[in-house]
Amino acid sequence: MAEDFGAPCRALVEFAGRPLLYRVAEALARAETVSDVVAVQGPDRLLSETAADLPVVTASGTGFIDSMAAGIGAFPNAERILVATTDLPLLTPEAVDGFVRSCQKMHSGLSYPIVDVEAFETAFPGRDKTVARLREGRFTGGNLAVVTRRFVLEQGPVIARIFSRRKSPVRMARIFGLSFVVRLILGWLTVEDIERRGSEIVGAKVAAVPVSWPEIGFDVDDAEDLKLARRFLDERKSV
Repeated sequence: MAEDFGAPCRALVEFAGRPLLYRVAEALARAETVSDVVAVQGPDRLLSETAADLPVVTASGTGFIDSMAAGIGAFPNAERILVATTDLPLLTPEAVDGFVRSCQKMHSGLSYPIVDVEAFETAFPGRDKTVARLREGRFTGGNLAVVTRRFVLEQGPVIARIFSRRKSPVRMARIFGLSFVVRLILGWLTVEDIERRGSEIVGAKVAAVPVSWPEIGFDVDDAEDLKLARRFLDERKSV
């Protein structure tokens, strides 16, 4: 995607006159539940060469857990930290606050949003998403998470292993177990089942948080996604 738009990385792809990174950072900064915002860059330092008015920290490596570690290192006095990907062009402060407030009474190492598919399809018709059918309804994954410092530091190796295998159904099945995957495909699992199995795997409490803010699930992977996002942004402005 970055190559298609002539950008150094996806975070700096321009959307509606601004890099994606800044649109996400602005939504976070305007949220009532967020106190400070930093961007995490890889060892290539692509963000610090172009980012202005936004604190940037550099990860020690290129792995996902390296970025997580750099992020929590930027807030030495914070126990709970909100993580956001930089490819959420339609993210709003209201969606951020809604998710964070949904997590505030939970005592989980990781709180991850699962977005109601009906709400997503109503807001963004034509945008396909990977869907999980649970007993409570149909959900798709979001692109925010609330983590604790202890979770990142102690469960780092497990997080890295799962993240590296996330795009391989076979390798993910080996982690979660074939029986679990079959029941997920058949729609027999509940949100509680997901939380229980996730907690067993990572060795810490995991919470799957159902949310109705579809913006959390609208990330961009290619030019078509960006085109759709621009259309939905224009529609939002015209209302």
